Formats: sequence, C-alpha cells, structure tokens
Amino acid sequence: MIKNYTLLFLFLLSSFGVFGQKNQKVEDNYTTYFNLPRETLHLHLNKTTYLSGEEIWFKGYAYDQKNQLTSKATTNFNIGIYDADGKEVKKALFKGENGAAKGNFLIDSTFVSGTYYIKASTNWMKNFNDEGAYIQKIEVSANDNANKDVSETVDPSNTEKLVTIEKTAQNSYDFQFLPEGGHIVSNTKNNIGFKVTNAYGKGVKASGSIYNEKNEEITTFKSNALGIGKFLFQPKSNQKYTSKITIDSRETITQELPMIKNQGISVIINNLFPEKLIVKFNTNTETLKKIEGLNYKLLIHQSGKLKTINFTFDEGTSKTISIPKTNIFKGVNIITLFDENEQPILERLFFNALAIKKTDIAISTLNTINDTILLSAKQFNTNTETNISISILPEETESYYPDHSIISSFFLKPYLKGTIENPSYYFTKLDRKQQYELDILLLTQGWSKYSWNDIFKNHPQNNHAFENGITIRGKVNLPASGVDKLFVYATKNHPAQFIDLNKDQSFIIKNLYLEEDESIRFSYLDKKGAFKKPAMYVAFNITNNQESIVGLENEIATKLNTTNFTISEDFITPDYEQLNAIVIEVKKEKEDKDKPIVLFGKYQKVTMDTYTRYPFVTDYIENNGYRVIEGFGDLTILTRNPFSSGAASPLIVFDGVPLSNANILYKFSMANVEKIIIDKLGSEFGSRGAGGVIKVYTRTTPLIDEANYETQLFNENTAPYAFSTAKEFYTPKYNSYSSNLFKKYGVISWIPEVILKKDETIVMKVPDTKTKFITLYIEGITKEGYLISQKKIVDFSKHNLRK
Repeated sequence: MIKNYTLLFLFLLSSFGVFGQKNQKVEDNYTTYFNLPRETLHLHLNKTTYLSGEEIWFKGYAYDQKNQLTSKATTNFNIGIYDADGKEVKKALFKGENGAAKGNFLIDSTFVSGTYYIKASTNWMKNFNDEGAYIQKIEVSANDNANKDVSETVDPSNTEKLVTIEKTAQNSYDFQFLPEGGHIVSNTKNNIGFKVTNAYGKGVKASGSIYNEKNEEITTFKSNALGIGKFLFQPKSNQKYTSKITIDSRETITQELPMIKNQGISVIINNLFPEKLIVKFNTNTETLKKIEGLNYKLLIHQSGKLKTINFTFDEGTSKTISIPKTNIFKGVNIITLFDENEQPILERLFFNALAIKKTDIAISTLNTINDTILLSAKQFNTNTETNISISILPEETESYYPDHSIISSFFLKPYLKGTIENPSYYFTKLDRKQQYELDILLLTQGWSKYSWNDIFKNHPQNNHAFENGITIRGKVNLPASGVDKLFVYATKNHPAQFIDLNKDQSFIIKNLYLEEDESIRFSYLDKKGAFKKPAMYVAFNITNNQESIVGLENEIATKLNTTNFTISEDFITPDYEQLNAIVIEVKKEKEDKDKPIVLFGKYQKVTMDTYTRYPFVTDYIENNGYRVIEGFGDLTILTRNPFSSGAASPLIVFDGVPLSNANILYKFSMANVEKIIIDKLGSEFGSRGAGGVIKVYTRTTPLIDEANYETQLFNENTAPYAFSTAKEFYTPKYNSYSSNLFKKYGVISWIPEVILKKDETIVMKVPDTKTKFITLYIEGITKEGYLISQKKIVDFSKHNLRK
C-alpha cells in the first residue's frame, strides 16, 4: 500500500534552502550558474501582417525571471528587422524607461513582399547561451505587385504549388512518445505523453492503441485538439510494444514505443489538486534491491531559486510526496531527481498556478465627438499601478497572430527547448481544463532547456554589461594643460552641465541618451570665463554589431491569408505630396524670430555692452528683481523681500531644459550667453514658476568678433549609433474603411502606454472608422509583476462589451 508522505515533506520543508549536508555540489553549482540575473524581453506588436506604407508599432517589456518583476537594469533595447534568411534589414536603439520601451519601423521601399522577423535583445543577454531574446515572424505585402487586382487574394500559380504541398503534408506526420521524466521502466507504472504534428508543425488529433508482441491490446489513448495527450502504461520486461495510431480520423500509422529499461525509476505527477502537488516515484523489485536505503535528492527549482527534498526508497517500490503549492514557485517549476552520486536521472516541468493573479481590464465606450470615439479603461483585481499597451484592429482582422503573449513569453518560453504551438492559448483562462492541457504540454517537453552539464561545468561569465545609455570617453588635447572642467551643452534628454576633468584632462560620461542625428557639444573656459573650442579625442561606447538570426525554421508555407495578396498603390495615401525640387535663395536681414512678448519681466539679447555692464549672469539677474546668494559653488536665487513668507526661488530654464537648482550659473560669464528672458509671472510652468522663470540660452558664436578669434565656441561630435526617437502613433490614411482589405489587414489605433492606477478611469481617444466591431489586444504588467494579456471586442452600435 502506497503511503502519502505529506508529514515527511513538511518536516523536510523546514530545511529548504539550508544546505548543511556533506555534499552540496548540486545546490552550489546551481546557485552559481544562476548568479547572474536573467532578463527576458517581450514585444507587443500592433499586428503581425503589414501593408506597404504602414508602420510596425511595438511596445517592449523587460522581465526579471528570478524575481518575476519588471526588469529595470537595462535601458538599451536593440530591436531589428531581419529577412527570411535571417539577414539584418534594419536595426535601431530604443530607450527603456521603467522596464518598457516603445517605437516603430516604417514599411518603406526597403521591404518587398515576404516573411520577415523582428528581434529584440539587450547587451546583457550575450552572457548566456540560453539567450532571452524575443523573435517574432511578421509578414509584409509591399507594392511590388501593385498592378494586380486587389480582389485577388491568391495568385493561381501559388495556389497550385501550395495545394501540391498541402497534399504532401497530409501524408507527413511526426508522432512522438515522450515518457514522463524521460524514460520507461518495466514492471511498474509509467505515464507516457505523446504528441503528433503535421508537416507544418501544427498539432492534429490522434487516437490509438498499444499492443504487445502477441498483438493483444494493452491500453488506448486519445489526444486533444492540439495533438497532445498522455496515458498510463505498465510494460513487462523484455517485451516490445507497438502502437497503431489513427491521425485526424483518416490515416493510420504504426509505430514502436521507445526502448523500455529493465531497471530505473519513473515519475508520475498529479498537478490537478488546487492546493498541493503530488509527486510519485515508481520502481520495480529488481531495481529496489540495488537502491534500497540509498539517498536520493529531489530539487524543485526555477531561475536560480531552489528547494531540496532528500529521501530514500525504504518502504517499497513507490514513494509519494505531497507538496503544498504555497511552498513552491509561481509559474513553471522544474523537478530534477538526483541519485546517490548526485547525477540527474529524471526531470519534469510543471506549472504552479496558485499564485497567478488574474487582473481584468474593463473597456467601455463613452461618447463620439466628430471623428473620434472616447473609450474608458479601468483595472480590477489589483491595488497597484499597471502599465499596458493596446492594439486596436477591426474585429475581422487576420493580421494579428503573435507567437507568444506576454504571459507565455515570460512564464513559459524561458524554460522550453523548442517552439510550441499557440502557447498563449494555455493562459487565456487558466481554468481547470487549460491547466490540465498545460500540464500535458509540459510533460511532453521532457527536460528543460537548462543543461545540467552547463550547470556543473559552464557557468556564465559577466562579459557583457547592462547597458544604460551611451558612454563617452574623451580627452582634451589642446590646450595641452590648464583645463580642469568642460561645459557640456544641453541635449534633448539632458540639461547642460559642467564636468570635472582628470589630471590628464580625460573624462568619462555615462548614461547619455543621445537621439539619432543629435550631437554633443563641449566648450572649455578661458581665463576670462568665456567659452572656447577645445581640440579633443572623443569615443562613443555603445554596442552596435550587425548581426543575423541563425536557426530559423525552414517553413514549407505560410498562411494563405498573409503574403498571398496584393494591394494597390493608392490603398494607403501618404501624408505628403512629392514636388519637384525648387531652390530659392533670398538674402534677408537676420531677425531675432524667437523674441517673445514679456509683459511682466524682461527680454535681453546679450551684446558687448550687456557683457560690459554685467560680466556674470548673476549680475544681470540681481539687477532685475532677484536676490543672489553665492558660496562654494552653490547658488541660490530668491525673489526680493527674502524675510517675507512670499520669498521664492525662480525656475531656471537653461537651453530649454528646466533645472532643479541654479548652481550652473555660479560664476557663469555673460560672454557665453546669447539671450536671457525673465518672466516674473512664470504662468507657463504653473506652480513651478511661482517665483518666476529665468530662461538662459548659451551662445553658438563668439560675442567678440575678431579675425583671429575662433568662429565656433564648441567641439561637436555625433554618436554613430544613438537612440531612435519614438513617434506619436498616426492612423494610416486608408482610402476605404469599408473594404475587405481594411477589415482584414487595416489598423484603427495603437496606444503604446496606458498607466492604470487603483480606482482610476483612463479616457482614450480612438479614430472613428465607422467600424461596427473593434478588437482590442491588451498586454501589460503590474508593479507587483502580474502579467496581463486580454482580448476585448467592443460593439460600437450598442455601446457594450463582449469578451
């Protein structure tokens, strides 16, 4: 009689993670192997089939596998487009903030009709063989066949070819028996998983029977709709077993079962109990004679976290351990059994759904204003902030077929060796049925993608750093000495600043987020405090290696509803009209076009006279209604009457960037200033401008115009690889919103960033394309690490929501 060892487990549980045994090789090696954190990426694309003239819009999410939270360690997202052979077509760098990045690629003349891949990765991922990069196949239909009839969705010659392939594929199936734990043991119970796929790698229904050498039926089995299933089997020693399998109720094939071992241990897991996991190890009497009393170790592990159970076969040929699910990890867990020599002998993956929290996003229509529809979004079942992205397409769309949802990307993909069919299906409800099917799927996956040989002998090395922006290394060569600091001009993402130089006049600037075609400028101060141009060496440290994708599957055919159609040139109207180039040269007196109208304050364009009267910027500020306090590099500016309760500091805006303090103006020469604006009301900045606003703009040309004077005040450098500027989404100008082509492949809207907070409702604007039903594909993550992937259908005619 098999005993349930719940009490034994509870006793052993107290020692989980505490390894005071004599031999700790397994645990130590495992901990070391996962010492470097793993990050995984997921891209939420607005769709996966694109027309010429559209944009590939995406939102990237980074995930810390061990802590199961948003990964904020990397801010540099490298995202590229690759052709069907894996050759790089386009690549750009995108800035991540709080573990997410957004961007786009235009489907331009670079693209021809066909299959492409989009890949997202980080520099840190290069430290690992099991790279966590995200790769998604996309389809493009370009205007290279624009003269063909739009109504023809399939070319006749292609049809004939594809039909031939289809007929061949119908007679080509792959059927695999996959024992739970990795092998079949005679004279004991085994759980046998199986899967059957067609030539396209898609699962098909199958049923069959197992026969012994006497052609006697031993047991039967039947798959689900995805072609996977399992059955119990207790073979006898020295026997061969054969299966007869009926594929999709049509074709019958015969296949032998895998080799049966006369000695060994099998495992059967029962994961259907809501609160506990049952792990049962079985062996036969012949094996028991050799292993009775030997110490076995069961590791339950996930991405560097592990727990250990030690046990022996001391009461018969079976061992049953009941494990409370509250004491194991959320998501995919791996159990590995080690023998007395600490060698892995079997392994099984299972999914713990106990701590998986389902967050619901409610979407409803509010109103229609002109050509805009107002939608509201609100979250339920969570008390924390949620970051989501939303793709909005016609309900009839055939353009959205991502391989993974954000849930399967982060919960499933990191642990599996190969690709699986429709992984997001298992997480749409995660009810009892889907949990059962997910358990069968994991049973058929065999061992996880983490090789124990690597865990013991090939630990990852920290050779590639987390990249956060661009690092600049430089040195001032002329003047050869006497320069102790540089002035760095403001950029779009950084305020102006002074940086200190080393004794050899070298420097390092980290975490710079320079955008494409943006330059960084440096000046030094002469003895009078005026800007001068230095001669410099400047190097940009940023990963920019051209690469290709290797190991792409050689697919026989793609879906008929993707690239086998054509579009006319006028289906999408461009946002511009192409004109012949006309160059007109006009000589006009230079004007100060940026001169503002200041009612309560002053505008001052700096001249030589201004510089003579006010050598430093603070002299001018003090003469125009403010009190300046200087000391040891710190600078405080206050409104007059400092002893009154109304005294306040003005907001300093330096080269267009608001600053947190005024220290940059300490001993700042007026010779370096182009103009100053003092706005004492400061209403432009609301409460931040309560003490007024002082805007300072640095010079680009010398104040003193002499023949022998430098015509440029700064050294300017452009980064060879910089951050792509994220565009605001725009809906393509389709010529028809009622055509079948728009309904199947058009885009209504893309909202890359929606921040939802507790008890708050967000209002979103969506273009009104007169589409009766729209589909919203929602992906995201909460601050607590809960993942969101939902599909919502909105009925605009009735203003209600369908799920």
